Amino acid sequence: MSGASEQVFYILPLTNMNLFPHTTKPLNIFEARYIEMVNKSVEEGIPIAMCFVPEGTQEIRPIAGYAIPQIIERRLDGTLLVFMACKGRALLDLNSIQTEGLISSMKGKAIVEEGQIEDSLRPQYLLLSEVLVRWLVRHVADVEQRDLFISNLTGPKEVVGAFAAYLIYDYDLQYEVIEIPSLSDQIRFLYRLLESGKLTNV
Repeated sequence: MSGASEQVFYILPLTNMNLFPHTTKPLNIFEARYIEMVNKSVEEGIPIAMCFVPEGTQEIRPIAGYAIPQIIERRLDGTLLVFMACKGRALLDLNSIQTEGLISSMKGKAIVEEGQIEDSLRPQYLLLSEVLVRWLVRHVADVEQRDLFISNLTGPKEVVGAFAAYLIYDYDLQYEVIEIPSLSDQIRFLYRLLESGKLTNV
C-alpha cells in the first residue's frame, strides 16, 4: 500500500465499528479520555483513527478510517456529540503506540486512495450504485435527507464507502473491504458479496 509521509494519529478503538472514506459517522463521547482526545484533535489538527476491534478481543487492527471530529453538541455534563467525516484510511504502526495522560496515539501513514476504476468494472460499479440507491429509497424516509445522500454519491470511492458501511452487516467483512488497497479490487469484492447472497441488508 502506498502512502504519504508518516504522521501522528490519536487512537479511538471501538468494538465492531469501522469508518469508511467519504462517509460520516455520529458518535456520542462519554469517557473523559475521549472527550479530551476530541478537544485536542480539534485544537491541534491531529486526526483521530477510528480503529476496528473485533468483538471479544482487545486487538486493534492496523488499518483505520480517520477524521478530525466536528463537535455538534457540547452537553452540560461535558459529554459530546460529534460527527466523524472520514478523510481517508491510515496504515498504523501498532508498535509505535504512545500514551500521554489519558490519550493514546500511534504513528502511521495516510493511504493514497485511487480515484478511478478499471473500465471493465463499469457494469459492476453501476449495479452496486443501483442497489445502494434502492436501499436508500427503502430505508431513509426523509426525502430531503435521502436526496442529499444520493447527490453525494459522486463516484466509485463514495459508492464503495457507503455500500460497505450500510449494506454489510458483518463487521469482519467490513474490515476486509477497508484492508483492500485497490478501488477496483474493492468493487470486485463487493460485487462477489452481492452475487453470493451474503448481504442480508440488501
